[in-house]
Amino acid sequence: MNKTIWQQLKPHVIAIGIFLIISILFCLPAFKGMILNQHDTLGWKGMIEQSNQFKEQHGHWPLWSNSAYSGIPAFQIGIEAKYPVTLAWLHNVFTLWLPAPASFFFLACIGFYILTVVLRLRSMAGIFGSLGYAFASYNAIIAAVGHNTKLMSMGYAPALIAGLILLSQRKYVLGFIVTLLFSTLLTWQNHVQILYYTFLIAGCLGVAMLVRAFKEKDFKPVIYTAGLAIVALVIGIASYAVILMPTSEYSKWSMRGGASELTTGPDGKKLAENKSKGGLDKSYAFHWSYGISETMTLVMPAYNGGSDGPRELPEDGKAIQALQESQLPQEFTNYIYPALSSYWGAQPGTSGTVYLGALICLLFIVGIFVVKSWHKGWIIAASIIGIVLAWGSNFQALNYFLFDHLPYYNKFRAPTTALVIPQLTFALLATMALNQLMFGEYDKTEMMKKLKYAGVAVLAVVAILVGTYFTGSFKASGDNQLREGISGAIMQMASQGGQPNEQVQQQARTIASSVMNGLSSDRKTLYEGDMLRTILFLVLGSALIWLGVQKKLKAEYVIAAFIVLNLVDLLPVDRRYLKEENYVDKDEFLAPYQANAADLQIKQDTGFYRVFDQTAGNPFADSRASFHHHSIGGYLPARLANYDDLITHQLNRGNMEVFNMLNTKYFIAANPQTRQPIAQMNPGALGNVWFVKALQYVPNADAEMAALNDFHPADTAVIDQREKGKVTFEPQFDSLATIRMTSNLNDVVTYESNAASNQFAVFSEVYYPVGWKATIDGKEAPIVKVNYVLRGMSIPSGKHVIEFRFEPASYDTGNLITLIAGIISILLVLGGAWWLWKNRAAGVDSSSASKAQ
Repeated sequence: MNKTIWQQLKPHVIAIGIFLIISILFCLPAFKGMILNQHDTLGWKGMIEQSNQFKEQHGHWPLWSNSAYSGIPAFQIGIEAKYPVTLAWLHNVFTLWLPAPASFFFLACIGFYILTVVLRLRSMAGIFGSLGYAFASYNAIIAAVGHNTKLMSMGYAPALIAGLILLSQRKYVLGFIVTLLFSTLLTWQNHVQILYYTFLIAGCLGVAMLVRAFKEKDFKPVIYTAGLAIVALVIGIASYAVILMPTSEYSKWSMRGGASELTTGPDGKKLAENKSKGGLDKSYAFHWSYGISETMTLVMPAYNGGSDGPRELPEDGKAIQALQESQLPQEFTNYIYPALSSYWGAQPGTSGTVYLGALICLLFIVGIFVVKSWHKGWIIAASIIGIVLAWGSNFQALNYFLFDHLPYYNKFRAPTTALVIPQLTFALLATMALNQLMFGEYDKTEMMKKLKYAGVAVLAVVAILVGTYFTGSFKASGDNQLREGISGAIMQMASQGGQPNEQVQQQARTIASSVMNGLSSDRKTLYEGDMLRTILFLVLGSALIWLGVQKKLKAEYVIAAFIVLNLVDLLPVDRRYLKEENYVDKDEFLAPYQANAADLQIKQDTGFYRVFDQTAGNPFADSRASFHHHSIGGYLPARLANYDDLITHQLNRGNMEVFNMLNTKYFIAANPQTRQPIAQMNPGALGNVWFVKALQYVPNADAEMAALNDFHPADTAVIDQREKGKVTFEPQFDSLATIRMTSNLNDVVTYESNAASNQFAVFSEVYYPVGWKATIDGKEAPIVKVNYVLRGMSIPSGKHVIEFRFEPASYDTGNLITLIAGIISILLVLGGAWWLWKNRAAGVDSSSASKAQ
């Protein structure tokens, strides 16, 4: 009995061992105590620091954060359940407690391998596909930049699909457990966009099941599968209600919820009609859209170059030679070189190319012709959907329609992310093809005929690659602007700030053109190298297929060769984006957040105020100031829509009165002599709260924003007419009236007031209509939205204690649902596991009605 169990487990143990070894070797610096220098993770560290300090002091994370954008709900920064009863604790088991990023790649291997096991593919074929899925270049790219939750979600996505397929195989108990388990683990990664794309794949699977049911005239299994799948998915998602419910509530007021009512831009002109009701602005959402021809990067990495930088360019290339031959100072060459980009695709920029692997693409094409399974239809359909969605604004006719009408789709940005769908489906059909070719039963003559058709398709792909090499310009849309920039920099340097003469201008243009021509040549050289390597892998892969089908080489040897060649293909491309230089010591990782002289000077002020750091590049996309202070800026792609409007219309224009009303007491600027950060106190900062003399009512959001262009917030509060009902009385000015903050504990803020007459107070706190409640001496009082983003309140005469509490009902309800769903999930999994063990011990198949797939 033990021997039989070992024989069953042995191939899977070997597979896990291979995944573990390759993940460790690829991420070896992580096992030397180093961590990835991830930009996005560093940004998150800056945003979460205040919440961490709060938790250390008070024992729990706050629901409101003061660290960024003058105050934001903390749901998307860091939050925790009150009752951590969940299957999500098994995440460490599936990652074997490995350090990042090894855990990411290992998890992707495991998740995909589970899918191949469910499809009854041989273990060796499963190893090939799993490594192909895990080490596609996109994973290396997003690991390098810090999209950790996206990577972990991608790891669980194929395992969730496996659970649904088990249900389709009528293994209802096992399928329910697997679907419940991995829907929970996937949801807990909190990357809703990958969850959404996984559901799209599941939808394609569901349609294929329905078509199959029509053909077989047997709908009962579909009904059972759909019912159990829905229950499992609902419970899995409900187990994360503690985050999803507040996040869903918040999204309605965020940039992604379409909450902005402005119809004019900061220049006063009418905004283009490209907004989607309840969602992102189209121009923002589709900013990163994959070019239609750029899709060829799936089979050849440098089809449109690489990343938007010179990292893939040859160090001794024509562009750098042109700079050196210009006899310009070396510091000028060092200044210009980073602006050169190997990328010439349709996107405004990219961190790298989405490459699935030449062998994966080869076998995917072969799979279209040779795989007989009913699964092929939904796999191809999902692949097409993922590619078309990734085209974004480059295929507006369809994608704009889907953006407006597909439920929740308008909440997501960066259409290129949809390429995670073909990353999974290409690898899956390729694995099925390899399994069919090496282990399937077929007529050899008929198979060779199908392979000839596949060969024609592959040759067509090669023809496109070769044709592009001879006809492509290898120029990017921004090259002219770069040429002008180089020319202008040379003229400025040569004329030392004066007016350059005709000779200097001509020389500058000549050098700039020489550099740009050299850049195009370097791009073509990069293209040529990748084209030849792709053709080589396609030839080697085709030869292996022929040897296997003709039985010239044992199937196991053919698949072993495919595994090795696939790694030889993928890992060097991954190394272009994730290499040893990406790792740093833990202390070095946080070095950008080390307190400087300006930070230390500001921290001597123990009051409550805000800071605007002008030395951090774009202060509204940088969290360094948030690490140390209560910041005006921050790093969050889904900030509140009203605050984003304020940034666009007022803060970016330097409106000091708006900075004053946000209590911006300190500005961090660069010392003109030393270029070191210095702290500058703003005497105009209005503090935490003040009484105004008058209220100015305006008819709509546009008028409210326009009123901020020229107003005095110390004297007047601007209020939308729709808020007038919350104002209980008009203020009566009292020069001796006082109001002050007595404490700020993030979720609870307290003030004291004293006035001889009725007053109206403006609080320098961001208005968020959900969850905040205000009381005056314990009696609830309405909060008025004033000055477009702040809170206001009518304060009666006399002495009073005013308290704001942030207690969103969605968080409490979510906690309760999470607890209930967690308990139910654990009981169902334990009960199902016991049932399976009991029936297995009795020799009963857990799916007495199962059919071979």
